[in-house]
Amino acid sequence: MKTSEAGLTLIKEFEGLRLRAYKCPAGVWTIGYGHTSAAGAPKVVPDLKISEAQAERMLRDDLTIYEASVRGMVSVELAQGQFDALVSFAYNCGVGALARSTLLKRVNSAAFDQVPAEFMKWTKAGGKDLPGLLRRRRAEVKLWRDLQDHAPVTTDESRAAPDAPVPTKSITQSREANGAVIAGAGGAAAIVQEVLPALREGSDLVSSLSPTAIICLLVVAAAIAVWWFRKQRLEEEGA
Repeated sequence: MKTSEAGLTLIKEFEGLRLRAYKCPAGVWTIGYGHTSAAGAPKVVPDLKISEAQAERMLRDDLTIYEASVRGMVSVELAQGQFDALVSFAYNCGVGALARSTLLKRVNSAAFDQVPAEFMKWTKAGGKDLPGLLRRRRAEVKLWRDLQDHAPVTTDESRAAPDAPVPTKSITQSREANGAVIAGAGGAAAIVQEVLPALREGSDLVSSLSPTAIICLLVVAAAIAVWWFRKQRLEEEGA
């Protein structure tokens, strides 16, 4: 299987075309549709210029590397749009990122309904969502879901509502969050057992707390932090 015209259109749309060598944000010399020397010939050097036809050939040549990688990593049968989406992802994020990702695990376990949410985890740089990555992931989800498969993918189309996936699970299904709730409840119960007598006797609340109660208080605080962090993470997955 090779990348279809719809897949090529998506990659071109989001890579952009530059006919003169430039340094990308990572400081790597780049030209054409995101071609670098790491992908093979031609070597990108300052002042290198190419034509649009050369950029097209370079892109198709470069994609053979990513196509082969996707074919080698995926162990289930894919539709054309699904293959195109994975090739685009690998071209953008790297073969290594795809190989290590939960996205690939979901694909190979044939959990196809969970794949869109995995695509949407890859939208950040420096801890912040980047609009360009959000649009690209949504466009890749369109290909994955075979939505308007043969129509060009434009920036506006990539914002279509069907492209917004949901988290893979809710907060109540998270083992980490549930564990935090249990630990926090236990710690809170232990604190209450010491606080109530102190309140009845009218003694100083802080000085009356034993080392055990203080540890339980720290456990409760940690449990709240774990629960909140896990909730935020699940919300990000469905963003």
